Amino acid sequence: MVRPGLLLSLCLLALGPVPALASPPPAAEARAYVESSYVIAPYQVEDFTLVRSSYNPDDRLAGAGFSYRSRLHPEAAISVFVYPAGRLDPQVAVDRGMQALQADLRQAVASGIYADLQELGQEPFPLSAEAVPAKGANGIDAAVIQAIAKAEQVRGEKLRLGLLQVSSKQPLHSNGYLFYKQLHFFKLRISANQSVLPREAFDVLADRATRSLIPALEVANVGGCANTTLYVDPDAAPEQGAIQLARQVTLQNGYNCHASTGNADIQVRAAKASVIEIAYEAGDWKSQ
Repeated sequence: MVRPGLLLSLCLLALGPVPALASPPPAAEARAYVESSYVIAPYQVEDFTLVRSSYNPDDRLAGAGFSYRSRLHPEAAISVFVYPAGRLDPQVAVDRGMQALQADLRQAVASGIYADLQELGQEPFPLSAEAVPAKGANGIDAAVIQAIAKAEQVRGEKLRLGLLQVSSKQPLHSNGYLFYKQLHFFKLRISANQSVLPREAFDVLADRATRSLIPALEVANVGGCANTTLYVDPDAAPEQGAIQLARQVTLQNGYNCHASTGNADIQVRAAKASVIEIAYEAGDWKSQ
């Protein structure tokens, strides 16, 4: 059985030095919450190969885009877009992201890119199964483990679509997936001609592509977000304090924030991935 104190010690070691209940630094010394983000897209993930990366520094808040192809199903076009979201409640972030995704689809129809848009269903799309405490764990251990698992969970939604691509006059199967992680939105779109791939086979491929690519792509953030203050209710029972602390440490780790580019090991990662740096201006993250 793992003691709650040991669980929290391991969390804090992973996070690094954290001032608990400390006073904030003077305003003159404050850094931007995020000064730069490095979007890291592996060249190869299982049978999916990166074929194109894109980024426009003049439209940095639109983020970076990546196109992948499956060796097993080259007929499917897979695009992943990564763009800043901010520090948000995960469910709020996903709700906002899905609203924007649906608005973009309506705009594409209005612009004549797509026609005959059909929304076939929307549902939650978690990337990992719910954690189950080890057999014999006491109530406190189980509660801490569940708090950590909930904070680690990457929230996501799946939208199944049918539409007509106007330029080619081809009816398409298309799915959109939206996730919030590492202070960014991760949006995956996959499409294939209905005449080439049956709907059931397409959905299997789409889900598999998403479960493979979204965990593999990541964003390393550099800036003031590397520092945090943990708050525990002084009136809380020890068990509740342990849960509060575990959740905050896990959320902070999930932001993937670093004090410097060197700490993020960007050069090492670039050997096997396309790395796009998004350098922000001072006011871009001023609300954080």
